[in-house]
Amino acid sequence: MMDNDTLDMLRTSLRHVLTEATNVPLADRLGELGWDEVVADDPVTALHTLFTLKGDTVSSADALGPRLAAALADALGDPQLTTATVGMESPFGPSSLTDGSLTVDAVVFTPPSDNPVVVRVDGEHLAVVVGSALTCTRLTTTDGELAQFRLTGTVPASQVQCIEGATASIAWSAMVTHGRWLLACELVGIAQHVTDSAAQYTGERIQYGKPIGTFQALQHRIATAHVLVVGAARLAEHAGHSGDEWSALVAKAVAGQAAETACTQAQQCYGAIGFTWEHEFHHYLRRTYVLDRLLGDWRSLEREIGNELMNSRHVPKIGML
Repeated sequence: MMDNDTLDMLRTSLRHVLTEATNVPLADRLGELGWDEVVADDPVTALHTLFTLKGDTVSSADALGPRLAAALADALGDPQLTTATVGMESPFGPSSLTDGSLTVDAVVFTPPSDNPVVVRVDGEHLAVVVGSALTCTRLTTTDGELAQFRLTGTVPASQVQCIEGATASIAWSAMVTHGRWLLACELVGIAQHVTDSAAQYTGERIQYGKPIGTFQALQHRIATAHVLVVGAARLAEHAGHSGDEWSALVAKAVAGQAAETACTQAQQCYGAIGFTWEHEFHHYLRRTYVLDRLLGDWRSLEREIGNELMNSRHVPKIGML
């Protein structure tokens, strides 16, 4: 477990790495910090800190892709897949596997080059194919600073490694659980930054001879956002330590709602300046919408949570909740 001084130094170093202007891949820059040793020593604290800061700084570096590959490789017991690119569900259609070929349609965060690509097919199997066999096209998204690419192509079945049955389902679920936790941390980082920045602005903006932060209507908006953010932060912290599927599901749902709510309330505090291109706010709003929709948006996850509670007639305890 990291002590406070070590954690402060880690935060400072990671903030510098995430905000520096460079084309060097994030993995290489983290390697210079001895990142693998830090993660090996205290993985929960290290990853929680990295992704929360990534949300706070709205860094466009791909930190999620390598972690999804690592989680999948670990679940499958296949170290070679640590360099793989995991294909996420495409809005254009699913990947499918027939007797003769694999048709791929997936979204990734980094072009795979010659690395293996893993996609889920038919909702139950995993298929592994060489990335160079696929066409990679950059997508135009809500957040243009966060690169996303569409992988498409048809590959002969003879060139596809298929992982079937329970092995595939368990491994994919483990990867989704890990990814949801990391995304929850990143969304919490966004929500915290947006709420803190809005609170600071209302303390500085003068209207009718006094800071607008003294007006009760805006105080209520900041308080509403703050309550959700604090709750989401606690859930994300617990999900990291527990590592279970339910905690990650709830943490992702609450973090997505908290980030969206924080942006909604902050926009009302900012007024017209919040609509300008020059203000930082739109970067956080755009990032919130993109991240929330990865591995399940908060509204869909909320329905999933509700259905599970109704079917099981049991409310699992999460941390102190």
